[in-house]
Amino acid sequence: MNGQDASARINLASISYNLDVARVAAPKSKIMAVVKADAYGHGAEVVAGHLKDADAFAVARISEAVALRKSGINHPITVLSGLIDQQGIHLAEHYSIDLVLHSPAQLGLFKHAGVNLWLKFDSGMHRLGLDEGELQDCLGELPESRVLGLVSHFSDADEPGSPKNQVQLDYFLSQTKRFGLPGNLSNSAAILSGLGTDQAWVRPGIMLYGANPFVSRSAELRPVMELTAPVIAVKQLRQGDSVGYGSCWQAQDHCTVAVIAIGYADGYPREIKPNTPVRLNGQRETILGRISMDMLTISVTGASPSVGDRAELWGDGIAIEEVAAQAETLSYVLMCGLGARVPRVYQE
Repeated sequence: MNGQDASARINLASISYNLDVARVAAPKSKIMAVVKADAYGHGAEVVAGHLKDADAFAVARISEAVALRKSGINHPITVLSGLIDQQGIHLAEHYSIDLVLHSPAQLGLFKHAGVNLWLKFDSGMHRLGLDEGELQDCLGELPESRVLGLVSHFSDADEPGSPKNQVQLDYFLSQTKRFGLPGNLSNSAAILSGLGTDQAWVRPGIMLYGANPFVSRSAELRPVMELTAPVIAVKQLRQGDSVGYGSCWQAQDHCTVAVIAIGYADGYPREIKPNTPVRLNGQRETILGRISMDMLTISVTGASPSVGDRAELWGDGIAIEEVAAQAETLSYVLMCGLGARVPRVYQE
């Protein structure tokens, strides 16, 4: 890591802790750890290599699954979005990758393929999935030995009080009981709120990375990623001086500001609002003016920092959810959007 660059420190021990939280919440279930989108920006190959206690992994694309296999991951891997062409089938057969069948149009493609299948039932999200009749028809066409079970997805689990959660759960359970198949339904929010945690499988995703999956309640998880960047300049401003593009912030008095080497090219969103917190030398500071491509400016209310001091953009001191709210987005978006030029530094 170059000391002049932003960097993301990834605490692998915290990922293990969060995996254990999922196990405690769903003690009867096997764990399918979700490592799609490069493990939500944390590095899929490293994260999967560390999570040896997971029972399986889930990704969104066949290319992600192949990359994990090539890195030496031997666990079962499921491609949640399924496949739409023969090339993908060949890859799945060659690398022993499990697939999800979510549409009758896939049946001809999957019927004679030498791969194991989850059948996705549309329990109420209405994004992907088979209805009751389609599910029955597909099960009638597929060899029983290759069907792993039924999978579905909650649409409103981040709001545990939503009545739709129980409706979806009951509908899903009616189908697992009808066909005598294992169930795989619960995402992070559902796991932590006890929805579907008696099923054969659960799928923790965002919770593994220490972000709160709920809209309006807390979750006892450990942050995994700490994003930091160095101070590259310290400036003294006079009353009336403006900072950044558009001159949208002006000093109300003489003050000190610090310029930090991170911007929207690194994945720190331009949409961020003024007064978003940044932690510098133990002091909670705020962003001043607009985010640039490669840098941003913050207040200095404590002792004047030195060039090279590192500011925390999110991590143990600044919750990623707080930053996401200031950009009117989600912690998922910040994690997945972290730029390629930000090195991931792994810590056991």
